[in-house]
Amino acid sequence: MEQSSELQGFYLRICEAMTKGDHAFFASHFSQQDGVLAIGTDPTEWWVGYDTIARVFREQMEETGGFRIEADTPMAWCNGSIGWLAGRPTLRLPDGTELPVRLTAILQREPNDWKIVQWHFSTGIANEALLGEVLTTR
Repeated sequence: MEQSSELQGFYLRICEAMTKGDHAFFASHFSQQDGVLAIGTDPTEWWVGYDTIARVFREQMEETGGFRIEADTPMAWCNGSIGWLAGRPTLRLPDGTELPVRLTAILQREPNDWKIVQWHFSTGIANEALLGEVLTTR
């Protein structure tokens, strides 16, 4: 495994595309192969297949009316034709509210570029809120 500045740049492009509502970026950067998966924050946001993911990303970007994603410095690694990235960007809503989010993606190098094969974008829920108790986190 090696750190990948190329995939760090890809992460920054993802955050920029989300900020611009550029659903075409996602349509061109999700793999169209079987098994592609995207998971969002809402419990019902579990999408399988390129056509579904491309449609939902387009519709959600249109529905939200816009928000900013402020990138942090992600972890980005690759091993041959497989790469993965993870970051903790900040979601900024139009009213100025800031929400910490988590973004992870597994990518595969396909003939023209890296393509996302698995995506997870979510907010964290504290163990105390979820389980009713504090657990070791460090």
